[in-house]
Amino acid sequence: MDLGIAGKVAFVSGGSKGIGRQCAEMLARDGCKVIVAARGQEAIDETVKAIRAAGGEATGISADLTSESGVLGAVQAARDAYGAPDIVITNVHGPGPGDFFDHSGEDFVDAFRDLALSVIFLARATLPQMKERGWGRLVTIGSGAAKEPPSELKHILANTARASVVSLNKSLANEFSQYGITVNTLATGWIGSERMYAYLDHVAEEKGITREGAMQMLKGLIPVGRPGKPEEMASLAVFLCSAQASYITGNLIAVDGGLHRSAW
Repeated sequence: MDLGIAGKVAFVSGGSKGIGRQCAEMLARDGCKVIVAARGQEAIDETVKAIRAAGGEATGISADLTSESGVLGAVQAARDAYGAPDIVITNVHGPGPGDFFDHSGEDFVDAFRDLALSVIFLARATLPQMKERGWGRLVTIGSGAAKEPPSELKHILANTARASVVSLNKSLANEFSQYGITVNTLATGWIGSERMYAYLDHVAEEKGITREGAMQMLKGLIPVGRPGKPEEMASLAVFLCSAQASYITGNLIAVDGGLHRSAW
């Protein structure tokens, strides 16, 4: 399928690892000029090198995308390299686990800055140019916990902040759809990643079982019987960035192996 995005400029935050890297590589294969934005220079360089080796076009930017100045600097660097972004994928890791009283008020402020303000800053920096062009895509890699926080996961910081991003993106869709701009959020489930295995180790220690035992417990929660793969998340994210997805906006779309199956 021709996604109709060859030549578009794509800015991928958190684009050096995991789902973000898969998004960057897929967008490059579809002909986009890709900006890989993250903090760690080594991982950025590895991703850019891999994209170029496969015949794609990419450049890397090391920046703190949770600060407005960091976002503005990164977006300006993207403009200098390829022009204003047509596509923005926001992908930010959430804070660590804990119950309500494990965290201070400042922890909640930090979580909102990292997960919500980072999206706000990127939207403010890129939507004006998308509006001028009459075309744009904004996709957030979020979590199914934003809709229904699972009782077995003590992630109140991330759950709270990610839910606000869903409402933000729905509001942006209301405001900017008339300009050919779509805004969507992916509600991801369990993804096979370093962070997932670190969490399994935490659960295993807490329950006095092995990592394998914790993995079996996890698989029992997921109808398809396994965690997802980063490329399975990225495939939908990239489709939502395409010309083919012009009638999909304002949605929270579950990609979680059937974990959330409510009718509404």
